[in-house]
This record gives sequence, C-alpha cells and structure tokens, in this order.
Amino acid sequence: MKKVLVLGSTGLVGKALVEKLEGTVEVVEASFNHPENSFDIANPQSLKALFEKVGKVDAILCTAGVVRMADWATADDAEWEFGIQNKMMGQINTLRFGEKYVKDGGAIVLSTGILAQYPFKGSSIVTIVNAAVEAAVKSAAVEVDRIRFNAVSPGWVAETMVAMGMDPEPGMPAADVAQFYIDLMNDSHSGDIAVAVK
Repeated sequence: MKKVLVLGSTGLVGKALVEKLEGTVEVVEASFNHPENSFDIANPQSLKALFEKVGKVDAILCTAGVVRMADWATADDAEWEFGIQNKMMGQINTLRFGEKYVKDGGAIVLSTGILAQYPFKGSSIVTIVNAAVEAAVKSAAVEVDRIRFNAVSPGWVAETMVAMGMDPEPGMPAADVAQFYIDLMNDSHSGDIAVAVK
C-alpha cells in the first residue's frame, strides 16, 4: 500500500483529501495543530524534522501555507514577509527538503491559487507568492527526473464562501478540489499545474 504524507491535514481541503484517501493508501497526517505530527511550514528546521520523522513516502500532498490579502499601497514589510516565509518558501521548501523522502516515481503536489493567473486589487501578495510557487514547480520538474512535481491552483472553495457569508454557487466543494491532488499524484507530467475551478 502506498504511503502518502498530507501536509495541512486539519484544514478544509486537507481534511477532504484525507477522507478521500483513507482506505486506498496509508495516510500520514501533519499540520500546525496536529496532535502527533505538528510542524510549522514557515520554519525550515520544523519541516526537515517532520520529513525525517515520517521517513520514505510515495507522495507528499501539501495543502498547508498561508498568505494574507493586503492592498499594495498599504501592505507593510511584515505582511510581505509573512506570505513569503509561510506560503511561498514553505511550499518551495516542501519541494527542496521533501524530494529526498519521496520514492522513485512518486510525486509532490503543492497548492497555489487562481490569483496567480487572475489578480485583482488587494491580491498582490497572494498573487506574487502563488506565482512563485508555480514557477518553483516548473523549475523543479526540469531539475529532477526521479519524481514528479505538481500543483493544484484552486479558485474559491464553496465552504469558505459560505463561512464568509458569500454565495457558494461559483465555488467548488472542498472534496472536489481534493480530487485534483489525488489525480495529479496518480497520473501527471512533472510540472503540471491543475486549475481547480468549476
């Protein structure tokens, strides 16, 4: 049975991903708040320690990493630094450090977001960080032949829209977004970015 590490397993999409995987693979859950496998994606040493603890896997699926919306004109250095260290470098370090723990023929699948392609006013940090993650996936795919590097670029998640008091109709349910990670894990060309929108 395949062994799959899910980073961000206590989040909305992470939970849906774990539910879909259970019974088909051995799932190892990890998140900032996980009782057994807690880690801080913004802390390189924490991420390295998690990979060392878990050991060899067939895939790493990462739904972890946070970046905040902020207006270009008023965003301060701390907001930029937070997004860069957490979402951008956290995901890039997942590629860098995680690669040696993934068995030959396996995959690492990261999370970006549709704002990488379609920015709007107030999304600058999110857009830039997500675009950098997508560039990292494509670059890693050129550098390493042994495993595949991919990313899912979701639009709005329906459950998030409900929580924000928005109409969820344009969004995609978390379970449907989760399926994109599984599809890339099972069959993809290295460097593929799957856009998960309706």
